Amino acid sequence: MITAVIRSTGDAAALAATLALLIPAVAEGVLGHAVLVGDAEDDVAARFADETGASYVRAGPAAAWRQGAEAARGDWLLLLDAGDLPEPHWLAAIERHLLAAPGAPALLPLSGFGALPERLALLLAGRALRAGLLAPKPQILAGRLARVPRRLRVRRERAAAGGV
Repeated sequence: MITAVIRSTGDAAALAATLALLIPAVAEGVLGHAVLVGDAEDDVAARFADETGASYVRAGPAAAWRQGAEAARGDWLLLLDAGDLPEPHWLAAIERHLLAAPGAPALLPLSGFGALPERLALLLAGRALRAGLLAPKPQILAGRLARVPRRLRVRRERAAAGGV
């Protein structure tokens, strides 16, 4: 079972868009849980968690992934920022990866303008935690991946701030 750990930015529309795209994974039984992480001034994540049955964790950006992982129920975690929108067929790509490379982390890379900074970050700090990662829970709790993630063919977009 996979848990989605979603870092909130306080933008309700962005968080709603990300959660809406995760519904098919819940219906298929692949995604069993979500953890919404918001900072001290983010009431949006707390409200959405209450409305959707997700868990809620209050943490700053530096500790968000680790604290979200601590609250996760799944063995695998999908790290997303609010506004991340996986392309169609993302669920099949993740299921295929889990069958083909068990134990190996993967990345749903960003498309568009966000792709260049992400590629640079992968070159400089390939095993660091970041949005778009699918990894075993112990690796997220450790704060560093065991190896550089495998880039999946399916990408994710980032919704524009303030709306979708």
